[in-house]
Parts: sequence; structure tokens; C-alpha cells
Amino acid sequence: MVSIFKQTLSSKEKEFEFTSSSLRGAKDIFKLGGHSVMNYKDQKFRMHYDNRRAIVCSTTQNSDVSNQLFESKPWVTAVACSKARFVSKIAYKLPYLQFTPLRSPSKSKYRSYIEIAVRNFIKGYLSNEPCFGLKGTEFKRYNDLISFIRGFDPLKDIKLTRQSVSQYKSRNLILRPVIVTRENIAFADFVVSKLPYFDKTSFLKT
Repeated sequence: MVSIFKQTLSSKEKEFEFTSSSLRGAKDIFKLGGHSVMNYKDQKFRMHYDNRRAIVCSTTQNSDVSNQLFESKPWVTAVACSKARFVSKIAYKLPYLQFTPLRSPSKSKYRSYIEIAVRNFIKGYLSNEPCFGLKGTEFKRYNDLISFIRGFDPLKDIKLTRQSVSQYKSRNLILRPVIVTRENIAFADFVVSKLPYFDKTSFLKT
């Protein structure tokens, strides 16, 4: 993780994406019924300092602190934390405008296990350094990639558009292995049947 953090600090975006997992909440189960199962969604980890904790100054003589990780400690009072966070947001917070459009709700949550497999396949293919043994040149257009995925019969009606696929292009991603289920194994086998060099082992979680 230290290596990932330092690499992220040296990047332009100062953030990376990862797939998080958590159990369904008790409130959700109480309202909707069902079982306690794992939920998965994409999340961003931003390395921008948010002033939630006070940085412990290092005693190092190195004046370049652009690629260093520091210890932190809780603020003494909530008021001190609130003031520090208020000041830190001044340069980034956009002023309210009457006609500012509302942001569309996030679509980071996964609705099924096979959706995890599909998104990770797309991410791995469009990554700056293609993953899972992919070359990044298998498909000339986004439509070709979508047609390839829909060639797997259970995914023939999956909702994918050029715009939704293009959102994964050149994003700073940390991919996690896909959960091993019968449908995800079948999808991996389908990809191997079309692209024999596809690394099924690194694609599936063992």
C-alpha cells in the first residue's frame, strides 16, 4: 500500500479507484428482507489532504516532501478541525449558482456478480497498461468491445453504451480479482475461447 500511495502522489490525479466490499446493512435487510450478502461497488481513494487529522511534522532534513508519507494525530478539539477543513476548502469549493446543474447519482454499485466480471474486463482492457494478459488492441472500436461481451449469451441484453464504456478509458484503476461464481467462471471461459492468451487465473479470485 505504501508503494501504491507514493505512486499515486506522483500522478496528476492524486487518486485511484478500487472495488470495495461490505455486508448488507441491518436497516436494508429489515426494510427489504433477504439475507446478509456482500455488496460490491467502485470507490475512489483521494490522496488530497482533507484536514481530518493533524499532520505530525517530520524531523527529516529533506526539503522535498512531495513524495513522503507522514504520520497524523487527532485534532485537540472539534473546533480546530472544523476551522482547518473550512480553510482547506476555500480554493476548491465552487460558489453556488442558480443554474448549476445537479450531478447525476453515482452508478458505482454492482447489481450482480457477473457485472463485476464485465466491468473488470472492460477496465482491464482499457487500462493504460492492459491487464489479464490482454493487449489493448483486440477491439478497434468501443462497439466492437460491446459486441464481444454481448456474444456471451447470458450478457446478450446487458446495458452498455459507447459512453459508459469510454468512462473507463485512461482511469487510474486498481483492479481486484473477480469473485468466483459459476456465471463468472463461464464468462472467463468464454473470453479464453475467443482470446486464448487471456489470463483467467489473474482475472478470477481464488
